[in-house]
Amino acid sequence: AVLVQEQAEVHADQVTPQVLSKTGANIRQPGEDLQAGALALKAGTWLRPAQIGLLASLGVAELAVYRRLRVAFFSTGDELRPLGSALGPGQIYDSNRYALHGMLQRLGCETLDLGRIVDDPEHIEEALHSAATMADMVISTGGVSVGDADYIAELLSRLGTINFWKINMKPGRPLAFGQLDNAIFFGLPGNPVSTMVTFYQFVRPSILKRMGKAAPWTAPLLQLPLAEDLQKKGGRTDFQRGRLLLTPSGLQVTGIGQQASHIMSGMAHADCLIILAAEAEHAKAGSLVDVQLLEGLV
Repeated sequence: AVLVQEQAEVHADQVTPQVLSKTGANIRQPGEDLQAGALALKAGTWLRPAQIGLLASLGVAELAVYRRLRVAFFSTGDELRPLGSALGPGQIYDSNRYALHGMLQRLGCETLDLGRIVDDPEHIEEALHSAATMADMVISTGGVSVGDADYIAELLSRLGTINFWKINMKPGRPLAFGQLDNAIFFGLPGNPVSTMVTFYQFVRPSILKRMGKAAPWTAPLLQLPLAEDLQKKGGRTDFQRGRLLLTPSGLQVTGIGQQASHIMSGMAHADCLIILAAEAEHAKAGSLVDVQLLEGLV
C-alpha cells in the first residue's frame, strides 16, 4: 500500500501512520485507464484538449488526421459598408463576414475572406470562380432571394449545380446549396440572424462531416418546459432565439426579445434556439419544446 503523506507524521527518518492503510490502497495498477489492446479513440473523434492529453499519456506522438477544411466566404450587397466608414441613407455595416469568420474559426477551418462583392452579376461570377479554385467550401451571404439584385441562385444554376434552394424554415428560407467545380457551395441569406441560424443547421454539420468527425454532426437537442407563451405562424419550422432560466422547479426556457431576422442583439444574448414545428401556431407556457444549446457554437 501507499500511505498518503497527509495521513502520517514524519520525524527525521521515522514515519508514524495516523490511519491504517488497506492492502493495495493508493496504488495505480497497469491498465486501469486502458487495457492493453483497448481502443483509445475511435476514428472520427474531434481532437479537443482531453483527447490530445489522452494520446500524449499513451506516448502517441503522431497520428493521421483530416486536414483543416479550407473555406472561402464573401458577402454581397451594394448597401454594405466596411467597419470604420460612415453610413449613408439605406446603408448598413457588413457584419455577416465577421460572424462567419468567428464561426468558422471555432470549427478550426482555414478561412479565406474575399470581402464584399457589389450587386453585379459579373463581379459575383468572378468571385464564385475565384473562390471555387482556392477552397473546399464556398459560402456567400445575401443575394439568394428573389429581388432584382439577387443573382446567386441563377449564377449557381449556370456555373455549377443547385441541389436545393429555399428551405421551409424561419429565419433562413432563401438558402441555396450546391456544387461549384470541386467545392461545396452554401448561399446563405443576407439577414444576420438568418445567416447564423442556417450556418448552425446546415453549414456546420457539413463542415464537421467533411473534416472527418463521426456522427452526429448536429448539436444535441433538449426538451425543456416553456416559461411563457410563444407565438408563431404556421407553415415553417421556427428557430426562435431563447435563454435558459433556472427556476425553483428546474430548468426552463423563454424567448428573448424580438424574433425578426435582422435583430442581432437577440442572437447575441441568446443561450439557445427554441425549435417550433412547422405545423405549430403557438406554444403554451409549461409545454415541452425542443431546445438546441448554443454554448460552444456561437
